[in-house]
Amino acid sequence: MLTSNQAQASILHVPISGASDLELALPGAKSLRTIIVSVKLAAADLAGLAVGYAGAALFAHHLGWPMGARLVPVIAGMYSLIAFYGRSYAPAIATSAATSVCRASLALIVTFLSMVFGAALLGGLSAAWLWPFAGMMVAMMLGITTARVALAMVLSARRSRSRGTGRHTVVLVDGDHRGLIGDVAGVIVDVAAHGLRADVNDPAALARLGRLVGNADRVVVACAADRRASWSAALGGANVPVELLVEEMDGLVPLGAGMFGASPTLKVAAESLAPEERLLKRLFDIAVAGVALLLLLPFFALVAVAIKLDSPGPVFFRQPRVGRSNRPFRMHKFRSMRADMHDVHANRLTTGRDDDRVTRVGRIIRATSIDELPQVIDVLLGHMSIVGPRPHALGAKAGGKLYWEVDGDYWRRHSVKPGITGLAQVRGFRGTTFEEEDLRNRLASDLEYVENWSFTGDIWIVLRTFMALTGQRAF
Repeated sequence: MLTSNQAQASILHVPISGASDLELALPGAKSLRTIIVSVKLAAADLAGLAVGYAGAALFAHHLGWPMGARLVPVIAGMYSLIAFYGRSYAPAIATSAATSVCRASLALIVTFLSMVFGAALLGGLSAAWLWPFAGMMVAMMLGITTARVALAMVLSARRSRSRGTGRHTVVLVDGDHRGLIGDVAGVIVDVAAHGLRADVNDPAALARLGRLVGNADRVVVACAADRRASWSAALGGANVPVELLVEEMDGLVPLGAGMFGASPTLKVAAESLAPEERLLKRLFDIAVAGVALLLLLPFFALVAVAIKLDSPGPVFFRQPRVGRSNRPFRMHKFRSMRADMHDVHANRLTTGRDDDRVTRVGRIIRATSIDELPQVIDVLLGHMSIVGPRPHALGAKAGGKLYWEVDGDYWRRHSVKPGITGLAQVRGFRGTTFEEEDLRNRLASDLEYVENWSFTGDIWIVLRTFMALTGQRAF
C-alpha cells in the first residue's frame, strides 16, 4: 500500500479495482475536512465571546456597572446565526486572518446594532444599560479577533505542511508529458496505466475520474495541446479546482483566465490584496506608526541634535524612491552623509563603513538602522507600510546593473506599498547590493511576501525585525 509520502513525486502503476492502492493514496473525506474547519471557526468564536465577556465582567465589577449574564446566550445565538449567513464560517477564509477577522467583526457589529435597535423598540434603551453593553461587545470583539488570528496561524502552518507533501494534490499525466511536471509533491497518476480516459461520451469513464479526484483540493493535468479541451470537458463536473499545464505560457506567470467578449484572456496581474485586507493592513500601519512616533519623538530630538552638531545641513534627508504601482515618493531618513555629498538618486553604492561620504553620527545610525526610523512619517502619510518590500532608488544597482536589468520580475514587487521592514530584511538580505545575487536573494523574498501576504505574517516580520536590526551588513 502506498502512503501519501510514498506517492510524492512518483507515478502510480497499480490498476484500479475497488479500494485499490491508488484510491488509498488519495485524500479522503473532503467534505469532512471542510466541516471540521467550519466547526473550528465556530469554536474559536465561542471561546472569544466567553473570554471577552469574562474580561468585560471583571472590568465592569470594578466600575460598578451592571453586566447581564443572561444576555450572553442571546448574543452568542444571534452572532452565530448572522456569522453563518455572512459566510464567516466558510473554510476558504480560515487561513486568512484579515478576511476571517473582518467577517467576524462585521457579524458582531450587526449583532450589537440589532440588539440596540430591539431594545429601543421595546423601550428598554438607557445610558446605564448601553455603556456596559457596548464595553462587553468591544471586549468580545477583541476575544474573537485573538482567537481567529491564532486559529489562522495554526491552520496556515498545517496547510503549508500539507502542501509540502502534496497529499491533497492529484496530477494526471496523459501521454509522454512527465517532464512538464518536474520534481513536485503530489499523487501523480499515469492515466494510461490506470485505464482512465477523458471521454465525455462515456459516463462510466467520467464516473471513474470523479471517484479519483473527488476529494482532491487541486487537480493538475499534463497532456498534449490537442487533448486539453477533452480534459477540460471531462473534469468540468468533477466539483474540484482543475488546472491545465500549458508550456506556451512559460515566463508569463499567469494568475487566471477570463473572457473579453467571446475571446478567452489570460490574467497576468491583479490587485495583491483584497479590499478588506488593505483596510486591515492600513489600520495596523496607522496604529503602529502612530504609537511609534509618539514614543520616539524625544529620541528623534536627541538624534537631530547629534546630527546638527556633527555636520552642517538638514536633519532629514528626503530621497526619491519607488512606491506602490511604480509611483515615486520622497522617503524620509535621518541624514547620515555630508550634505554636500548626497547621492539623491543612489548612483553610487555605499562602499562600507569607511565610505568618505558618511559622517561619524551617520555610521552609528546606519549600523543600528536608526536612520530608517523617520519612515514612520511616510507610513502615516500613506506612502509606505510598516511591512513590505524595501523601497529602492531608481539609480540603485547590483553588480553594475540597474535592478530591473538584473531580473525582469523586479517591478512585480511594487504591487504593494513598500515597508520599513520586510521579509528580505529579517532573512538577512539587507545592505548594499554589490553583486547581482544580492538583489536576486532580496527579490525572491519580496515576491514571496507579495504572493503570500497575511496579517499574521506581518506581525511575525515585525517581531523578527527586532532581532535583525544590527549585523555585519548594516552600514
